Parts: sequence; structure tokens; C-alpha cells
Amino acid sequence: MLPVLIRLIAATLFGVAATVTLGYEALMTHAWVDVIFWTFIATGAAVSAVNISWECIPCHLARSARRLDLTDRLCAHTPCHQ
Repeated sequence: MLPVLIRLIAATLFGVAATVTLGYEALMTHAWVDVIFWTFIATGAAVSAVNISWECIPCHLARSARRLDLTDRLCAHTPCHQ
């Protein structure tokens, strides 16, 4: 969640800087500003998704191998622990 928040703040700062630098009318004609703005947000969402899935991968692998000792050790502090 933190990467999304950081990228959202970065996108907002970029939008403000682009508005101050180019002006509001120029923002309507430059498509690259919107692309960069949404890329900031999408990058944060992608990093969050990778972080969440990366924490759960060892836990799911231990469960599929049916190793209770590994499952207890790897899954004890993960958000995917059930």
C-alpha cells in the first residue's frame, strides 16, 4: 500500500509541476503528461501487487509440498496465513 501512496504523491507533484511549467491549456494538448501521470500510479500498484504475491509464494509452495514444518516457519508472519 505504501508504494501506491508514494506514487500517488509523486503523480500529484508531477501534475502540479507540469501545470505550473506548461500551463493549463498546454496540458490539454500534450498527451505525454497524462501518460506519465498514470504511469506513476500504475507502477505503484504493480509494486504493491508484486510485494503481496512475493510474501505469499513461499507459503503456497510449502503448502503444496505438504511440509508442515516449512508451512509453520514460512507462513507464520505473512498476510496470506490462514
